[in-house]
Amino acid sequence: MDFLTSFSDVIIDNITLLVPVIAIFTRLSVFIYLLPGLGETVIPQRIRLGAAFLITWILVPILVPTIALPELTLPTGTLLIAKEGFHGFALGFAFRMMIFVLHMLGNIVSQALSISQVLGEGIATEPNTTISTLLMMSGVTLLVTMDLHVEAIGVFYRSYDIFPLGSAPNMDNIAYWMTQKAMGAIGFAVTLALPFIILNFVYNLMLGFLNRAMPQLMVSFVGMPAITGAGLFLLVIASGSILVFWAQAYHGSLDGFYGLSSSEAVQ
Repeated sequence: MDFLTSFSDVIIDNITLLVPVIAIFTRLSVFIYLLPGLGETVIPQRIRLGAAFLITWILVPILVPTIALPELTLPTGTLLIAKEGFHGFALGFAFRMMIFVLHMLGNIVSQALSISQVLGEGIATEPNTTISTLLMMSGVTLLVTMDLHVEAIGVFYRSYDIFPLGSAPNMDNIAYWMTQKAMGAIGFAVTLALPFIILNFVYNLMLGFLNRAMPQLMVSFVGMPAITGAGLFLLVIASGSILVFWAQAYHGSLDGFYGLSSSEAVQ
């Protein structure tokens, strides 16, 4: 206990040096937990925390000399760390929304192909359709092979120009930006799924004509294998183009982010 007491005294005496490091680690760890690739639930938490710690170890010598903070106390330091956690969430939100695009796309395609009931454990916390899991794993693999997760760390470093350490977030601008990103993600997912939506529309239209022409025919038993087979064939053909368009949109996932500014600095 004496050791712990002396250790706490050292921390309190050097709180001005420790709080900026903890604040950087907080922003980075929240950001990594949302980042596609490193932030997936299939990766153990210890590895994610270890990656956040190592990256913090690299960034601290670069960022700390540029930080000018007033004398910190325990309450103001706690508030500073809480703000940094929110900044990390705002930054990682845009990247995570691109994974949600693939999630929504897979659900729409599964509904259109009448195979949405086929569920299984994917890379997210909740069960997903097989197509959602396939698209999300393909998208994350594509990002890692293109080194876009490394580019995301560079974006994190530049975020200190937008949200300086110790600054308070401009909630109006951030809320509006997040709303626009969420709306854009839904629209983008529907756009990517448009070929399958059109296929499903044509299928139901033809099924309606057949049902009117031959009421005695069990059109659902005839049409179900047809829509599933045609849809899977279309998925094989279109999946490459879908992922290419999605990867291009990933580069623009932070559109508007650099226009955000903090409302005030820590006093």
